[in-house]
Amino acid sequence: MGRQENQFIDFFYTRYPGRVAIGVAYAQDMLEVFPIVIDDDQGNILGIVAMAAMTNDDITSVHIFHFSVFEQKNGNGTKMLEILCREADKQNVILSLSPIPSPNGEDHQISSRELIDWYHRFGFRGETLLNRRPRPSR
Repeated sequence: MGRQENQFIDFFYTRYPGRVAIGVAYAQDMLEVFPIVIDDDQGNILGIVAMAAMTNDDITSVHIFHFSVFEQKNGNGTKMLEILCREADKQNVILSLSPIPSPNGEDHQISSRELIDWYHRFGFRGETLLNRRPRPSR
């Protein structure tokens, strides 16, 4: 796996020391993936993200296995994704994910199409496996 992908993961584990003690996936080499608690610059807790460096025949990326906010429909998901994308741009890292809505027990849940469209607004491309290439600095 690429060095910058591992540096990207290390940055987030150092910057956001909060952990959720439940594994959400297994990365390559059967490494268990645990979510990181993400907060904003004011210390407001936004949600959790679980990610790991992954390599396949086509790309090396940081794959996001889980992404969820604690309070929906107030911009926390946007804030979290902006944090991830900004750092991915700085470190020249491709982000990848499979956009699958997660039920939260409420009546209205985002549809698969709405979720894919939401990720597309941040530069992700694709339909079932989305990839976001880093944007050059301005």
